[in-house]
Amino acid sequence: MAASISSFTPGKGLVVYRLSPESLEDLYRKYGRPGEIAPGVKAPRKRTLPPTRAPGAVPLLEAD
Repeated sequence: MAASISSFTPGKGLVVYRLSPESLEDLYRKYGRPGEIAPGVKAPRKRTLPPTRAPGAVPLLEAD
């Protein structure tokens, strides 16, 4: 897998990878494309909310 790697401001953690189209396809085949949870498995469109909170609910402050 050929890639060129360039780092901007070392120590900050920003790394840029430039992949060839073949290398990118290899990554997609192994890990899946964006929007997939696994290769060939689409991620669900809706995210579930935690059951303790209704949509748009605002927690109330308790009075002393």
